Amino acid sequence: MKKIANVDIKELAKEYGTPLYVYDKEKFQNNYKRLNEAFIKHYENTKIHFSVKANSNINVLKVFNEMGCGADCSSPYEFLYAKKAGFTNDRILYTGNYESPEDLETVAREELMLNLDDITSFKRLQKINTPELVSFRINPGYGRGGFEGITTAGTEAKFGVPYEKAFEAYKLAKDSGVKRFGIHMMTGSNNLEPYFFAEIVDKLMMIAGDIFNELDIIPEYIDIGGGFGIPYNDGEEELNIETTGEKVARVFIENCDKYGFGRPKLILEPGRYLAGNAGYLVTSVTAIKESYKKFVGLDAGMNFLLRPALYGAFHRVRVYGKDDYTEKVNLCGQICENSDIFAKNIMMPIVEEGDLVTFLDAGAYGYVMASNYNNRMRPPEILIDNDKHKQIRRRETVEDIFNLYNEKV
Repeated sequence: MKKIANVDIKELAKEYGTPLYVYDKEKFQNNYKRLNEAFIKHYENTKIHFSVKANSNINVLKVFNEMGCGADCSSPYEFLYAKKAGFTNDRILYTGNYESPEDLETVAREELMLNLDDITSFKRLQKINTPELVSFRINPGYGRGGFEGITTAGTEAKFGVPYEKAFEAYKLAKDSGVKRFGIHMMTGSNNLEPYFFAEIVDKLMMIAGDIFNELDIIPEYIDIGGGFGIPYNDGEEELNIETTGEKVARVFIENCDKYGFGRPKLILEPGRYLAGNAGYLVTSVTAIKESYKKFVGLDAGMNFLLRPALYGAFHRVRVYGKDDYTEKVNLCGQICENSDIFAKNIMMPIVEEGDLVTFLDAGAYGYVMASNYNNRMRPPEILIDNDKHKQIRRRETVEDIFNLYNEKV
């Protein structure tokens, strides 16, 4: 692999150094168009909100804002980022968890769509302001994700109102003067099976129907979350998003008719599907060690791409100008942790010090999870637009860190 979009990787490494994150603007745009078209052709009142936590670079957010996408924020600062990127409040969704009074104070009077994590969230919110519109995140008692660490519903999950308590939550909100309602569910991330999404929509609509019919509520929106997966392994099949859109819309419409909901807004919260395959982490080989196993060390580690160490995720890699995968190595970084291993026993070309190694599918949950662990400075981010490229966040410097101290160092 020598190019990202129409730009030579060696040119990028020479100008910006390594490691560096690189994003392909056209892929962001194409991913959004494909997802949007797959749903609106079957249900016109579908709205997509990009999950800001997946990639919060303001310049990336601007790409989605310019296309008419909404934003899904999970913290007050993500809300601030969305505003800086130009999103208006009517296109911002706020889905926090274990929200502090300070968190709620930031968003309580902003007239956002609020997906509250618990009944207690609403009680804390009431002390600040009772909004006109409220939604609760429902935990249906089961979930599924590409890894255990990204399964976000079920009896072991920390998220949402247990569905057995959902009626109590909505009754309290209505009795407290809330006039407008939505409902939300997010059961897991990186799912690749269309039938799964139809299944969770059917479950959510059943829960919503029982609650809202009894309380005489017509929901304004039904938020089915994200979770739309991408393949991280060669040979792994893509999610058939056209089939997903058709099946979800059919189940959604059937249930809307069954429960008398009319045609509420259908909200999606994708992050990975829109950004994942549009991003790359470009690194350099720093050392090759013949130990009990062969280790190839890179100038990026778990401090810059955490997913493999955090929950065993895998990212494919490509070596600049080399395509003959002939030897088995352990691929690692420079961090002083034995968990700083990207992949064990991975097939690689024979590499040399200085070779460029590029991680694929690093556009979501990449830079946003990076840290200064071992006091290594976070890399720059580059955006490619056709054959042009620009730095959209510079490389961090040690002076940036020193400036955080109260006394001059």
